[in-house]
Amino acid sequence: MDSDILVSLRGLDIGIRTSKGLLIPISDLSFDIMRGESVCLVGESGCGKSITALSILGLLPHPPFEVIGGEIIFDKTDLIGMGPRQLCSIRGKRIGMIFQEPMTALNPVFSIGDQIAESITTHLRLSTGQVRERVIELLRQVQMPAPEERMSSYPHQLSGGLRQRAMIAMALACCPDFLIADEPTTALDVTTQAQILWLLNRLREQRRLTLLFITHNLGVVAQIAHKVLIMYAGSIVEQAPVRELFKRPLHPYTQGLMNSVPYGLPEDTRRLQSIPGSVPALDSIPSGCAFQDRCPRVMDICRKIRPKKVQIDRDRWVACHLFSNR
Repeated sequence: MDSDILVSLRGLDIGIRTSKGLLIPISDLSFDIMRGESVCLVGESGCGKSITALSILGLLPHPPFEVIGGEIIFDKTDLIGMGPRQLCSIRGKRIGMIFQEPMTALNPVFSIGDQIAESITTHLRLSTGQVRERVIELLRQVQMPAPEERMSSYPHQLSGGLRQRAMIAMALACCPDFLIADEPTTALDVTTQAQILWLLNRLREQRRLTLLFITHNLGVVAQIAHKVLIMYAGSIVEQAPVRELFKRPLHPYTQGLMNSVPYGLPEDTRRLQSIPGSVPALDSIPSGCAFQDRCPRVMDICRKIRPKKVQIDRDRWVACHLFSNR
């Protein structure tokens, strides 16, 4: 395994037990994240982005979820084979996570300072005074106003942007090597969203963090990613460096996502397009290409055979029958 690869998912299959039998929300998921790299995982709601993030940390509830096959390699160690105690020694210390909705992710009955301090006292041997100083410094690093006062605040006393800053401080409390950010700008106004993105970029560069950023917003992707993974119905359908993706999207799904983005420029008079239909339910994913019912360029082979990955260039590939003869 390449020593520059920090995180590697190889053929990951995740199942969920239901009254209808075993359903597969994640199928044959494979990608690598290099040390210091910022990777965006992009797709509509229901594509499996959050399940992917939670599976890396071993936070999927079992049952009903279970890993059926594949590997999740972190720094040359397979996380799937780890026991609960081993995983707890990595969560928070070496892998941090910013959860999707800070108002529900933060505990309403504990102060912000106490919640940040919990991770520090769990993983680091510091005195009470040192923990307090560490919490204040973390809040200062995420640009929380009046950190000495805010650490005594409860989540409901903070705005959405300040709660998100507290979540970032909590995720970075023990200086992790790898940070997962699950839609950290969702439900924030555009000004606060820009501030959070700037803050994440700044902290990533300062700490040399490896980042997996989950979003459905391609406008956000352009500001933070080195590499982009386009996800649909539990599988990666396209991978590309961010500039190449915006310059020339290949998969029809990626093209549909691009065409639905409002750029907001005065000279932009194009009509926004939408992708017809929605992501298929787990019990109704069609055989062949999962995107077939929504694809404007569907062919007969798409309804019969699942497309395989086709290498287009270095670090760029697409899973689509349109490119299968290359």
